[in-house]
Amino acid sequence: MLEEAERERDSKQAQARREADRIQEAGFALIDKEIDDEFQGAHSQTRRLVEDRIEQGRQQVDQSRRDAQGNLTQAVDRLVEELESSIVKG
Repeated sequence: MLEEAERERDSKQAQARREADRIQEAGFALIDKEIDDEFQGAHSQTRRLVEDRIEQGRQQVDQSRRDAQGNLTQAVDRLVEELESSIVKG
């Protein structure tokens, strides 16, 4: 009788351990999924920020190029005027 009670207790303990292990594994799976979701979200956000920053840089370079071309045209015009003026005076 005592042996039977011990076997029943051992069986219930083993079942409880299996159930606890199953619950723990399910918890770990949920945690892993949550971490993966957060990583994917952060990765996407970082990618968007980098792409936006690259586009801003391109726009700044294009604007600087246009400004430089305009300044060069003005400088050439002034140089031509100075040359014409010096030829007329000379």
